[in-house]
Amino acid sequence: MIKKRQQAGFSLIEVLVAILVLMVGILGVAGMQMVSFQTNQAAYARSQAIYLAQDIFDRIRANPTGYATSTVYDNVLSTSSGTIPNDPACVTTAGGCTPAQMAQQDVREWADNFVDVFSSTDYRPTLPGGVGQLTRTALTNTFTATITWNERDWNNGSRTIESRQVAITVTLN
Repeated sequence: MIKKRQQAGFSLIEVLVAILVLMVGILGVAGMQMVSFQTNQAAYARSQAIYLAQDIFDRIRANPTGYATSTVYDNVLSTSSGTIPNDPACVTTAGGCTPAQMAQQDVREWADNFVDVFSSTDYRPTLPGGVGQLTRTALTNTFTATITWNERDWNNGSRTIESRQVAITVTLN
């Protein structure tokens, strides 16, 4: 009669296979974390762009006399060579701002999200390579805010910097 030997433990091959399976799982989790990070960054930039468009619309709505009597909101391009109005210097004065001056201040503060309007020493734009543009169709009081920014494209192998854009249109009565 032949005696069967009982197994006393794992063999080295079984241990190596278990380690390999564990490593594949860990790499999968790391890959999912990376994709999650990339998607989260893109979503953050898009939500910031929408917030900035809504911000200028709220400023316009809060100053109906300013947009009715002034052309400050009509064509704004927030770049260093863009159409950013001068400081009206009325915010800290006792008399306050007229609606036209408030429109200038609104545009300056909004443009500061894209370009250093107030000459800060620690300035950082809200969006990388961001540009804000505001246009108005005077006949219908339709305003369009177009926000453009740069974002890394993770979908292609080269990971190039791509330009992204959000445009929101609002008609005010």
